[in-house]
This record gives sequence, C-alpha cells and structure tokens, in this order.
Amino acid sequence: MICKRITRYLLPRSTWFILWFRAWFKNPEGIKGFADKIMNGLMQRTLPLAARLKKENKRLEEENKKLAALSKDCRMHPLVGADEYDEVRGKLKKLHFWIIFIICAEAALNYFGVEAVILQQGWLWIIFKAFIAVMLIGLGFLIFEKWLVIAFHRPKYKQIQTKSRNWPEFAALTIMCIAYEVSIYYLCRIRGIALEGANGDSFVTYFVVLAGMILPVVLGYCAYERSLYLSPYGNTLRIAKAESKAAANNSKIAMSKQTMEQHFKQELQGSWALMQEFKVYKENYNIKHQIPKEKLTGHYCENHDSFEKEGAQRYSKEVLHKEP
Repeated sequence: MICKRITRYLLPRSTWFILWFRAWFKNPEGIKGFADKIMNGLMQRTLPLAARLKKENKRLEEENKKLAALSKDCRMHPLVGADEYDEVRGKLKKLHFWIIFIICAEAALNYFGVEAVILQQGWLWIIFKAFIAVMLIGLGFLIFEKWLVIAFHRPKYKQIQTKSRNWPEFAALTIMCIAYEVSIYYLCRIRGIALEGANGDSFVTYFVVLAGMILPVVLGYCAYERSLYLSPYGNTLRIAKAESKAAANNSKIAMSKQTMEQHFKQELQGSWALMQEFKVYKENYNIKHQIPKEKLTGHYCENHDSFEKEGAQRYSKEVLHKEP
C-alpha cells in the first residue's frame, strides 16, 4: 500500500495503472472487474463513518424518546404559565436569598449558643459545635415548614384543592415546634448571660433570644411559600430543558446525516474519476494488444449516472439494514 502511494507520484499515470492493476488490463472483462473493485473500495471507505454516525444517531433518538416521555409526564402536573413565569421566578429568587440569609444568621446564633453550653476548646470541638448548630437549623427548617403547611392548609400553585388536615401530625409538629423554641430560648439565654454576666437581662440578651426564636419561624414561612411554587416551576424548567436538549439532538442527527451524504458523494466522485481514468488506459491497452472491445451496455460502469445509482443503492442498503 505504501509503495503504491509512493509510485503514484513518481511514475506516469498509465505506467502506474499497468503496474498495480495488470490483472485487470489482461482480463477481457477488466473494466467491469475494476469497477467491482472500485465499488467495493468505495463501500469500505464510506461505511465505517456511516456506521459510527448511525450508532450515534440511534443513541440520540433513544435519548429524544426519553426526553419526550419526561416532557409528557411533566405536562400532567401543574406548570407555570408564560405570562406568570417571570413573576414566579423573581419570587423564588427572593425566597432563596432570604432562606440562605436566615440559615446563615440562625446557624451563627445557634453556634454561639452551643459554644456557651459546650465549653471545651480545640478544632474537633469547634467542628462538633458547628455540626450541632447546623443540625439545629436543619431541624427547625423541617418542622416549621411542615407545621406551616398544615396550619395554613393552602392549595399549591394551580392546585384546586388540598388534602384534608392530618390533625395528629399537626399536634405532634406543634409539640416539636414548642420544644424547639424552648431549646433555642435556653441556648440564647445562656449565651446572653455568658456575654454580659449576671442574669443577662440587657437589650443584647433579649435581642439574641428573640432573633434566635423568630428566625426559625420566618425561615419555615419562606420555605413554605417557596414550596407552593417550587414543583410547578421545576416542572416548567424540566420541560424547557428537555425540549432544548431534544432540539440540539435533532440538529446533531441532521448534521450527521448531511456529513454521511457529503462524505459519500465526495468518495463517489473520486471513485468515478479513477474508474474513468482506468477505462481510458484499458481501452488503449485493448487496442494495442488486439483485445476485443469490452461491452459495457447494461453494466453500472457504463456511465456516471448508473455508477452513482449503483453506489447509492449499495450504500443505502448497508446503512439502512446493517446494525451499528
């Protein structure tokens, strides 16, 4: 193969053809035989790329089916309308900001309170105190959000009705909320005394106590308000993302098909040019060596259109029926 490529640029074309394709020159049906060789080479050069792109297209089509199923499932649930999308998104962004802000503030207050109870020092104790503070804010976040959901008993965004109240759960959550507030009051009170000494009856102590007890309630309310819109907003985003991904996949599939078509046409033109060149040298060879003229009537190498048609048929058959 390397020698063939090197001699292609060193030898005259006719000599090069006779050197490497001598068997077809001597054969009375050499043009047809060479056409079969050229056609097989065309398939060998084009089908690997077609198989790879076909496999990728099949994967993208399967992914699009999953995305369509996801979109269909999401559309069965409440969605944010186009006229309200910006308003809902802005409201959720504000709620997210306040939730993060309150979590940071409450976690700091909880840490100071825990530090007043656990007096040991050291990095491990600092990590442990921080863990306790985070656990406390997480617990308050959870129970107050659930308590407010049952207390207000409002339908979520675009819901017509809600489930009936679960009074035993509401009673249990109420007890947990009271216990949580008592615990926070105890921690904040101890922290106030640690800061000011005596009984801790100054403004700072009362401020720390009130902030520590009110912030979890405000945090739970923000989380509750967010929960009213979060699911429809999430469904809307999932549909938009799925449709965008499906459109991108369809674009890739179309580009792959176009690449396959262009690659095949380019290789086909090169093969036909080589075929025509061989045909000229072969006919001259036949005249020189008194070999009867080869009849090409009805054969696909007779002209360009029949050659292209034969190549397209073989290529399409392999691409359509050969599993990637």
